[in-house]
Amino acid sequence: MFLLLGLVGLNATDLLYFNVFTHSLPYGIYLRIQGIPHRGEYASSCLTPEIARYGIARDYLVQGNCGTGTVHVLKKIMGFPGDYFVVNNGLLELNGHAYPIKPVDSSGRLLKVFYSKKEGIINKGRYMLLSDFAQNSWDSRYWGPVSIEFLLKPWWIWEKTGK
Repeated sequence: MFLLLGLVGLNATDLLYFNVFTHSLPYGIYLRIQGIPHRGEYASSCLTPEIARYGIARDYLVQGNCGTGTVHVLKKIMGFPGDYFVVNNGLLELNGHAYPIKPVDSSGRLLKVFYSKKEGIINKGRYMLLSDFAQNSWDSRYWGPVSIEFLLKPWWIWEKTGK
């Protein structure tokens, strides 16, 4: 009981993040950490107001403490400033990997892609946040490069696969 109350208290301080909302990374408890971003680490981002409104309207996001009123999105850092990307034939190609861009979501609704640039270099301070955990993740395939609010480190994971 005291452990649960302690975890809830830490969550209120923004030191811990409980991932029970998104299937884009393993369910579990993540610690907020300081440091320099590295490829493959987990990160948090607050989306732009336009993307956040779209996410709320589609039930991809819930209310939270970002400036836009949504939760932080939690994803893996897969693209860094200076990396080259190409969007072609329904794929985002990044660092030798191809990530499918699906035209419809799991409810059959058309998905909006928020960036018009079909190829280029990721700008300074921007990152491609993707999920390699769930194939139907709503991530940088649809938003484009985003800023990172903070890094996350898994503390306790209770699901190993989301595929």
